Amino acid sequence: MRNHYHTEKEIHTVHTPVGTELREIDFEKLYTVFGKSWRWILVILLVTNLAAYLVIRWTKPVFESYSDLKLNVKNEANVLGLLEVNEETNLNNLSGEIELLKSKLFFDKIIQTLDLGVSYFSVGNILEDEKYRSPPFEVTYTLFSDWAYDRYFTIDIQNNEEFVLGYPTNSGQGERLCKFGELVKNEHFSVRILLNSPPEKFEEQRLYSFRINSRRSLLRYIENNLTVEPLNLTANTIRISFRDHNKFKAQDLVNAIDTIYLRYTKDQKNKANQQRIEFLDEQLLLTQNKLEDYESYFESFTIRNKTTDVKTDLDNTIKAIAALDSQNVILEKKITDLEQLKSGIEAPPGEPEQILQYSGYQEDINNTLANIEELVKQKELLKISYNENTFAVTKIDQEINLLKQKLGSFIRTFEKELRNEQLVVNSKKLTLEKRLRTLPAQGTEFVSNQRNFSLYEEFLLSLLQLKAEYQVAQAGTVTDFVILSAAILPNEPVSPNKLIIYGLGIVSGFIFSLMFIGVRYALHNKITSQSELEKITSLPILGVVPEYQKEKLNLSKLVIDKNPKSPVSESLRSIRTNMEFLKVSSENKVLSVTSTVSGEGKTFLAINLGGIISLSKQKVLLVDMDMRRPKIHLAFDHPKMNKGLSTILINKHSFQECVRSTDLENLDYLPAGPTPPNPSELIMGKEVDHLLEQMRATYQTIILDTPPVGLVTDGILAMKKADIAVYVVRADYSQKDFVNTLNRLAKTNRFNNLSIVLNSVQITNRKGYGYGYGYGKGYYE
Repeated sequence: MRNHYHTEKEIHTVHTPVGTELREIDFEKLYTVFGKSWRWILVILLVTNLAAYLVIRWTKPVFESYSDLKLNVKNEANVLGLLEVNEETNLNNLSGEIELLKSKLFFDKIIQTLDLGVSYFSVGNILEDEKYRSPPFEVTYTLFSDWAYDRYFTIDIQNNEEFVLGYPTNSGQGERLCKFGELVKNEHFSVRILLNSPPEKFEEQRLYSFRINSRRSLLRYIENNLTVEPLNLTANTIRISFRDHNKFKAQDLVNAIDTIYLRYTKDQKNKANQQRIEFLDEQLLLTQNKLEDYESYFESFTIRNKTTDVKTDLDNTIKAIAALDSQNVILEKKITDLEQLKSGIEAPPGEPEQILQYSGYQEDINNTLANIEELVKQKELLKISYNENTFAVTKIDQEINLLKQKLGSFIRTFEKELRNEQLVVNSKKLTLEKRLRTLPAQGTEFVSNQRNFSLYEEFLLSLLQLKAEYQVAQAGTVTDFVILSAAILPNEPVSPNKLIIYGLGIVSGFIFSLMFIGVRYALHNKITSQSELEKITSLPILGVVPEYQKEKLNLSKLVIDKNPKSPVSESLRSIRTNMEFLKVSSENKVLSVTSTVSGEGKTFLAINLGGIISLSKQKVLLVDMDMRRPKIHLAFDHPKMNKGLSTILINKHSFQECVRSTDLENLDYLPAGPTPPNPSELIMGKEVDHLLEQMRATYQTIILDTPPVGLVTDGILAMKKADIAVYVVRADYSQKDFVNTLNRLAKTNRFNNLSIVLNSVQITNRKGYGYGYGYGKGYYE
């Protein structure tokens, strides 16, 4: 606290250092604001941490599964030794693979591989949980339009046979009691729901929902949750990760992506071989068709020509013609012999030797000739003994003639046979000769087709060999990537991150607290401490009164008699001591106590300061000059008087008639009396000066409790008549503009003994309150 008096010039030049306030932080004010805000800070911290807890509690966890792949990307230029592989080249190579993995074409393959058509959920109070691997029921559906896609159907299971189906309609939501296995149909869809789980499983959870996913929503779902990023450019490694609320689904999707990528890479690598195999299959089919045509030709040729060797057949035909010619010659000879035999039989008798010279060709003829020859021999023998006309010889002749007739019949028959055989031989010869003429041309065609058949057969074998080689190469194809780590099953969710969210809750709590303190500090336009008061005024500070905390006072009361050793009592004693250092012309001094507005504690200070001064054996008179709102009588639990200051000033009562005594021996008070219509005019009159003279004659200290100067002018008039003017400023209540008003008041009215008392300052663990005037920093703890 400062112990200085100010000249008139100094008082006139007092102003508020606004620029300094803006540039510097008042740590004492900040400490005071913090002290008043700690409960709010606790509330802010509690709210932010409660919000963090609610976020964690009611946010669906997101799980992330990932796998790492190493791509064996070849750089053709590097293979040729033209340049070295650098990170930029690897990045370009990896970028192509990453874009492939993130393409809609690849997403379509994922959708086709996994059964993602229907999503099943269990419905809770706030959240819903997807039943990915264990749906309690199975939905088969047929959609008649795209309207039913991506819409939620609800199922409220009643028992193991019935359920209530909630389904979307054009006008909202419809409900229907259905049975499991029953076909539910309308203009947009038809669904059939089959129960998978046993009925006892639905005792706790009965409400479910499902959604029929469209291709567009599935593509968007995969695109939003799939992440492909390079891990190490030098090693050509990438990471495929997928996020979902269901950890099993996330793992299955990553596994499916790895598998599809493996198959796709393998198919792409085998694409050239596959195309070659397809070409070979086409050529094999054409070649086989050609060979079948040639085989049909050879088969018909064999059937038609009864041979497959034209050259041999030609030789055989020539030989057959020669054989037929030989056979024809033999037949001609036999026919000639028969004709000679026939002529010999017809020869006159006596020439049997001609018959005997014929060597037969048929058994009947030969036998007949032998019999004739035998008879001829017998006849020749008989002729030796007998005459030709004898019976024996004649009989033999008859027998010979009969045999000749028989022989002639045999000869004619045999000749006919020979003639027929000759016709057959000649016919065969003609056929062979005709065939002989066509065989060279047929042989040329046959040999040409046989040569073509051999060529196609060799071509077929080479095609089959090539196809086998490509199939072996295709079967042994190895992909250009290696799975370094398969898709993991995540145990902990990646979101929400409890540590981060709780940390954000705490940090945001502190940030909001600092913002709250900053806003309160910026908006805090009230006096909080003596040092802050000293910064904005050069008027002397008479003392600081701590806040009275023993009880809550609805009205100003005399408390120093009940608590003589309280901080309030000690601070008032300090003020009483400081007043001794003020230069006052008269021995019995008049002290005016005022403030800017009501509620700043001027009446409380006047009453208790009067009490403290009276304890020092001085006679003290409290004068209630606030005739509009008199309060001093209430401090002593006295009723309102119908006489007092107002009646004295109008000469209705005398001073002695109106003074009231208190419980303290040397403390009296003068009530305000009835409220006059013109308090200011009464105080301006000479009657006040005369009354003050009367008071000085009786009392050593007269304390004037005046109205607030910010409301009426009565206080200023009283301050002009006082020896010491005390201006009360209440901590955390009085605004800084009030002090600016005080500065203007001091400048305008030229008050020399105007002092300030800082009232109702909160007691903290800091060094108490200065109550020594000229004692430096003497504080009460």
